[in-house]
Amino acid sequence: MKWFANRGHSVIGVEISELGIREFFTEQNLSYTEEPIPEIPGAKVFKSSSGNISLYCCSIFDFPRTNIGKFDMIWDRGALVAINPGDRKRYADTMLSLLGKKFQYLLCVFSYDPTKHPGPPFYVPHAEIERLFGKICNIHCLEKVDAFEERHKSWGIDYLFEKLYLLTEK
Repeated sequence: MKWFANRGHSVIGVEISELGIREFFTEQNLSYTEEPIPEIPGAKVFKSSSGNISLYCCSIFDFPRTNIGKFDMIWDRGALVAINPGDRKRYADTMLSLLGKKFQYLLCVFSYDPTKHPGPPFYVPHAEIERLFGKICNIHCLEKVDAFEERHKSWGIDYLFEKLYLLTEK
């Protein structure tokens, strides 16, 4: 996010964990302010002092869209794999509603044996990505990386791949 902001882009993020947001600003050595979002009880927006990074602490389903506009680019780095599989269609519809013309949507998912680990993070097969996004998006797998670490053995799995997809307008 800081990389994009340093190149002149406005960055808007949505994160359910206030701790995660605070850690981001601390790790990136960025000063920030925080304000409540009156229309969403308990929600806040954290804004960098430079004004080009705004991180909303709320559910993506509660994300306030007033005066936000459409996005040219979305990077999903852990949301779809965290969403309960029963909520995936609602999530995909929400994300697609945020996209402008000629968008680029980066989507990271995990591949492992779902009979051995129920999630989260949840297994998201390619067919599910096609079902959720295929009517509106071209879907290209950019890379598949072996992400298995020793700690994953406690999940009962013996392999884990991280896949990065690029979704673009059809």
